[in-house]
Amino acid sequence: MKRYILGLFCLLSLSTFGQKAGVVVFGATPAGLAAAIQSAHSGVKTVLIDQNGMDQVVLTASDKAYRIGVYADFLKRVDSLQKGKNLSNENLLPAYTATVFKGWTDTIKNLSVIRKGLVKKIEKDGKNWEIELIDKREIKADLVIDATKSNTIAKLAKVNAAPIRTTTGIYPDKIYRTSVAISEAKGYYPAGVPVTSLFAQNADNFLIISESLNPNLLIGQGAGTAAAYCAFFKVTTKDLDIRKTQGELSTFNSQFLKFDDVRVTDSLAGSIQKIAITGILKGKLKNNQFLFLHDSTVTIDEIKQPIREYYSRSQIWFLDHKAERLTIADVLSLIKFTGSRGNELDKEVERGWNKTLRLTGKYDPKKLITRREFARLVDLYLKPFERKIDLEGNLKS
Repeated sequence: MKRYILGLFCLLSLSTFGQKAGVVVFGATPAGLAAAIQSAHSGVKTVLIDQNGMDQVVLTASDKAYRIGVYADFLKRVDSLQKGKNLSNENLLPAYTATVFKGWTDTIKNLSVIRKGLVKKIEKDGKNWEIELIDKREIKADLVIDATKSNTIAKLAKVNAAPIRTTTGIYPDKIYRTSVAISEAKGYYPAGVPVTSLFAQNADNFLIISESLNPNLLIGQGAGTAAAYCAFFKVTTKDLDIRKTQGELSTFNSQFLKFDDVRVTDSLAGSIQKIAITGILKGKLKNNQFLFLHDSTVTIDEIKQPIREYYSRSQIWFLDHKAERLTIADVLSLIKFTGSRGNELDKEVERGWNKTLRLTGKYDPKKLITRREFARLVDLYLKPFERKIDLEGNLKS
């Protein structure tokens, strides 16, 4: 009997003090909540440690700017709780917002929440991060996300945030290809948050959502997705598959580049995001707005270099095609030549133009192709988004 009681005590001690998680998120800030929710939704055992009890959650204008991703799901829950009362969702009290998030996080599979969890120590032990709370509970995690307002956990762990990116202008580098969230930063186009902006500078598998990023729900969702990928596939942040991470974000209705003329509810927003982040079609700055320019036609000069970067075989096609602007037939020819497709593609596109392709107007192969039509066709039939890239945005061989 004594052995049985002792064994039971040991099991209880392990379950209480030896918890193992894929991802631990610190801070019930909007970014922290989004990171924890997304990590759990991506199939990883996640723990959210809330040091203040989640009494209030203050959503900023930046959080409310885009009704996509975690915020869209939050609004659905609010509407459900209001049961047709038609109350405004724009001015929810922080205490009510906290109540909604509490109820939500309590129901999410793979997510557990520790309220008023004060941290005594956090340190790296081999591949894991070991966390000890003041009440002596211990947690081991593959990855840590610090979403506290002052990054107190990073300071305790003696890890540093990545330096702030100082480049400005339009497409100054390829790092935009690694974005995991829309950025509110000014002077850099396209406006995205490179995933390396979230990585600790001096430690693997530690993500920091710093105040310098103007953190919001979308940035938290991006951090949660990146952390979940690493935990799920047992890789370090250095080996993150960026395209799969971005693909997961798309699945959960988030976005990673901002265009002032693309509605987040646009039925083709996914294809536009994917083609834009490959760099095959670039946005343009006009009157302080960064635009995709849906109805503009596509020139050979603007796509030649990026298409050749992704598909070296295409250079032969470009040698034989000299027209300044491309027709729908030209683009289908390019897809067939580069992607080794047959003439059946013409019929497939004609049949699906308005339905499966969700393109407007009458299909006319002789018509000059718009950027919107180009993005849809190239996304679906050439799939450049599936090409792997490194953390600098360069294509992997």
